[in-house]
Amino acid sequence: MDSLNSFVNEQRDSLIQFTKALVSTPSPNPPGDERAVVEVVLAELSRLGLDQEIEVVGMHADRPNVIVRVRGNSVGPTVMLCGHSDTKPIGDQSKWNSDPMTPEIRDGKMYGLGATDMKGAVAASVYALAALHQNRSRLCGDVLLVINADEERTMEFGSGFLAREYGIKADIALLGEPCGIDGPEFEFLHVVSRGISCFRIQVHGTQMHSSLTDRLPSINANVFMSEVILHLKNNLRLTYTPHPLCAAPTINLAVRVNGGVGYGVCPGVAEFECDIRTLPGMTLEQLRTDIESCLDCYRQANVGVNIELEFEEAPMDWFPPTEVPQDHAMINAILDAAESELGFRPTLSAFPGGSDAKNFQGVAGIPTIPSFGPGWLPLAHGPNECVGVDSLISAAKIYANAIAAYLSDD
Repeated sequence: MDSLNSFVNEQRDSLIQFTKALVSTPSPNPPGDERAVVEVVLAELSRLGLDQEIEVVGMHADRPNVIVRVRGNSVGPTVMLCGHSDTKPIGDQSKWNSDPMTPEIRDGKMYGLGATDMKGAVAASVYALAALHQNRSRLCGDVLLVINADEERTMEFGSGFLAREYGIKADIALLGEPCGIDGPEFEFLHVVSRGISCFRIQVHGTQMHSSLTDRLPSINANVFMSEVILHLKNNLRLTYTPHPLCAAPTINLAVRVNGGVGYGVCPGVAEFECDIRTLPGMTLEQLRTDIESCLDCYRQANVGVNIELEFEEAPMDWFPPTEVPQDHAMINAILDAAESELGFRPTLSAFPGGSDAKNFQGVAGIPTIPSFGPGWLPLAHGPNECVGVDSLISAAKIYANAIAAYLSDD
């Protein structure tokens, strides 16, 4: 609708300033406390006249989730537009070219922690909702804006709480996770959210005085751990059906390692952690079987080396993958709105990481589009994170127009 685009264009400067305010408000997770950034959101919602139907709910006071409803003119489906308010911690600040907590615009991009993941999309979603509120008489159904906590850690205080305790309901959901990877922003429209399974493998050796390892039988747990890692790298074969949008799972071995005491001690125990990004159709039970089968081959060739596999406690043991049908009406509405705004139709693909779709779809049963938002996924969780300034405006327009088309009675 021209009126939607006009509203966003008129609010361009305010949208940019709001994004800056979000980025400059810390919400790192861990440790996890989204109260300050939620206060910024609530103030902006009030300024935009969106404070008639707001709830702030959460499992704990320091992990708030914001829910805003805009009601259409008649009964119809509910579209949920969603983004998370937390970020990863800064990490090594010396790698940044500017202060990560002081947003800076250079060459058409806004730099700052969370700019791409995903405070830019949160800001765009708020303004898309404001545009739809101005045109609510033309909507056949409701729009639900959800700004949730705790996406970057366990998801339990955000989408997990909303799906289980709160009982969030909608007919379709769109997450504004960044969808550019090695091309432009809005490169992909991700309809699959890969799952993740996290586990650790312990290798037990002989803790003893290191001066005697050439005279007495000994097993250096660190040395054998390295062999086990290489064995898995060369021999682990997973059971899965290739997906047309994502051919294979991703195996990440030894994302963290730990072992040994120090000088003078033969290492008695070593362990390494792994994560596997899973495809629709895979199960935790089969994954466990595949890993144990590979480890058994090593055990048989190295009798005396004790190896134990341990999956993380729920929910880190298994975040299930999700998928929305490619012919869903909301998918087509987003593609049409994107083409009108950007001049191209994003490619349908699978979101490489996990997302809040795990709970919104896997638990609450809401079909959830896991990623379509401004920014570049490779910049998330790293230094010099940024988002295109013009893309903030485009995102607000695309969200508003796609939702309006989906809720239209035409």
